[in-house]
Amino acid sequence: MGNIFLFQVFGAIDKTEYAVVRKFLRSPFFNQRPDVAALFDLTVQNHQENGLSKMDKEALFEAIYPNEAYNSLKMNHCISYLTELLEQYLALSEFQNDGLMERMYRLRAFRRRRLNQLFERDARLLERRHQASPNRHADWYLFLYKIQNEVFSHYVVQRRVAPTNLTAAAGALVQFFAMEHLRWSCTAHALKVVGGAGQAIPMGDAVQSWVSQTPVGDNPGLAMLAQSLKALQDTDDHDAFQSLHALLRQHPDLFPATECRDLFMSAINFCIRRQNRGDRGYAQIALDLYREALERGILFDNGVLPAYTYNNIHALAQVTGDQEWAREFLDRYRDTLSAPERDNVFRYNMAIHQYRMGNYDQVLDLLQAVEFSDIFVNLDVRRMLLKSYFERGEWIALDSLLDSFTIFIRRQKTLGYHRENYLNLIRFTKKLTQQCPNQSLVQQIQRTLAVAERDWLLCKASGK
Repeated sequence: MGNIFLFQVFGAIDKTEYAVVRKFLRSPFFNQRPDVAALFDLTVQNHQENGLSKMDKEALFEAIYPNEAYNSLKMNHCISYLTELLEQYLALSEFQNDGLMERMYRLRAFRRRRLNQLFERDARLLERRHQASPNRHADWYLFLYKIQNEVFSHYVVQRRVAPTNLTAAAGALVQFFAMEHLRWSCTAHALKVVGGAGQAIPMGDAVQSWVSQTPVGDNPGLAMLAQSLKALQDTDDHDAFQSLHALLRQHPDLFPATECRDLFMSAINFCIRRQNRGDRGYAQIALDLYREALERGILFDNGVLPAYTYNNIHALAQVTGDQEWAREFLDRYRDTLSAPERDNVFRYNMAIHQYRMGNYDQVLDLLQAVEFSDIFVNLDVRRMLLKSYFERGEWIALDSLLDSFTIFIRRQKTLGYHRENYLNLIRFTKKLTQQCPNQSLVQQIQRTLAVAERDWLLCKASGK
């Protein structure tokens, strides 16, 4: 049966929700068509027994409308109506999970229906509940503005008296705008750093000028975003990084998890860029930030730790020399990786760990079972294989790898500066296999600006 929208929305509903959906579909307030409810039950049955792709519309029609000749148009209407209702169920689920938003719509209904006492009672209640939240992110200020806007409209339209909350409403709106502007500016600069096209956010200078005049104590979250943007814009702005770092520790609950994660990543990326410039001490700071973010639980997406985060944390632990913690980390967080890639990611990182320990036999065993589509992970795997073959003196295997590595790099069109780095690694490794030690080769490596594994090449070329 070819109805991709029904398949998609049905697939988004967990089997634990089926009973709730049945009640929803059998409520005459939402649905008065028993054939639609019957189609849902048949969809559940087919999904459990044969899978959605095996559903046959004619068989469904016969089950839903016995003793009727097949009518394609009628069947399609039933499918479309079920799809629409399931989409509505998803929307209502989101609405019901947001208690404050439900209260907001109740407040609006009271105002429009001139239920003044109920409105004033709920306006006070809603504002108290909102103020009790530890968060002070942009959406918090937007919701505060919505409350103040309802109160303003109530007093002007219903009570016909001068409202006293105009400044509060405007102030909340300004804070929301400034924080959202800074957040989007941070996003634009983060994308630029990783190679995306630079996109200017309108009114950037005006917003940053206004924010710079706002005392930190008035809105620490605003200051946090401002320092995050400065750290992204300028790797030399150590003061911005220090301010961001301090604010993250002083105000751990100002932002929900996803936004707090973005701020931590701004600080971490600042450290990594400084480390890449040769400031080795920043690797430890970055690792400490990752550890803190792990403890706060803000690095997870629905309980899953992204593979690139797992890789980055382990790599920093290895760089800082904390191999004992690195090994513990791999085991402790292995089960938080998504199931389809869990073994692959774990083996890849275990290969890195064993390589750092000098256990080249285990490196080769682990990497033989690793498969990745990510270009940069592929580069890293081949780099470890190259060095492991060299250290073990497996020259035939190394020679074959160098040829296939060259072909792999030349086929990639999006490597940027990495292309030259790795091609030079291959070129100098070939020379190492011909004559080592070689002082002339040492000088060539030193004069070459773009070369991966420079320190390792210099060590081998000088015979160490």
